[in-house]
Amino acid sequence: MTTFATRLRRFRNDRRGIAAVEFALVLPVLIVMYFGTVELTRILDANRKLTLFARTLGDLSGRADNPNPTANDMATIAGAATAILRPLDASGLQIVVNAMGVESVYGTLYGGVCSSWAQNATKRPVQQINGTNGLPATPAAYQFDGARYILAEVSMAYTPIIGSALYRWIFGSRGLTFTRQIPWSERTVNEIVMPGGVVCPTF
Repeated sequence: MTTFATRLRRFRNDRRGIAAVEFALVLPVLIVMYFGTVELTRILDANRKLTLFARTLGDLSGRADNPNPTANDMATIAGAATAILRPLDASGLQIVVNAMGVESVYGTLYGGVCSSWAQNATKRPVQQINGTNGLPATPAAYQFDGARYILAEVSMAYTPIIGSALYRWIFGSRGLTFTRQIPWSERTVNEIVMPGGVVCPTF
């Protein structure tokens, strides 16, 4: 009995292995924090790069050498701008480039789509009015009669390194998707018309 009590007392006072137990308890939290930080950094980087991509797409489209670019011309412009997204996967990137116009009709300004081009997406219908069906309102810089500008719309699904199931649980079946709508001035003498489109109507 005395031997058993002695052994029990020694077991209770023994501190060996405590560090290992504490490390085993803390390790999962450290791993989650580490990979969470890595993913957060990648998300912020992807978000920034998509904004730069949309701006570059609008810029290149707004000063094209040919004011009537072909589908191949637009694909070349989009391909050149896609270099900004590397090393992110741009294979599923959805792109819509709209030539926009603003006209005064009986003293009221209306802005909308004059022509549109799309890649991996559906182009906007002609004369869709700004502020409808996801189209942003006319930017303040273009709220005057006869204004012409480019609206670059891009959408990209983010693919995480790990935890894709967790992302779908948080963000839905589509996961995390970034979208941008960037207006950009046309810098050509003649009005830019997207492939298969016509110039903006005047009233």
